[in-house]
Amino acid sequence: MVIDTSRCMGCQTCVVACKVSNDAPGDIYWGHVVSLDGEDVYRPTGTFPNVKMNFRPTLCNHCAEPACVANCPTGAMAKREDNGAVVVDTEVCIGCGTCASACPYGVPQIDEEASVSSKCTMCFDRQDHDHAPWCVQACPAEARFAGDLNDPESPVAKYIAEKGAVPYLEEHGTVPSVYYV
Repeated sequence: MVIDTSRCMGCQTCVVACKVSNDAPGDIYWGHVVSLDGEDVYRPTGTFPNVKMNFRPTLCNHCAEPACVANCPTGAMAKREDNGAVVVDTEVCIGCGTCASACPYGVPQIDEEASVSSKCTMCFDRQDHDHAPWCVQACPAEARFAGDLNDPESPVAKYIAEKGAVPYLEEHGTVPSVYYV
């Protein structure tokens, strides 16, 4: 996935679409929108007439070397070989929180009611049927693009090459598969 932060207006449609469409449990949100300009998401920075508000939508990075998978004691966290999505098998998960502690991005959350880990699935079930993830489909600014990063002819790979997109916080050594412009 590529997220073009120059197009994001911080509307949180991606967050709501993901929560509702994936029926994320309780108070758990699989995506978030953070401010790039300060602590408060909707407080502009700067002095008039040079004020700004910039946002970064965040979600699971579906890393090539996911720390959550490497540290899961039961094998409930796994990386799908067919599309690279990092998923949790709730039938195997014991809700210990090791994945949440291991993830340098703070993505997996524990669903206390079900006692299992809960996180973004990159809507692998939709992508298996050639549909975009809900967050991509819902974005009114068309700031999100999903596709095959390994296919240099795919629209997402071309966008990365053209815009110079880079993974978010790649210094953690997890090799994120979500890129930001």
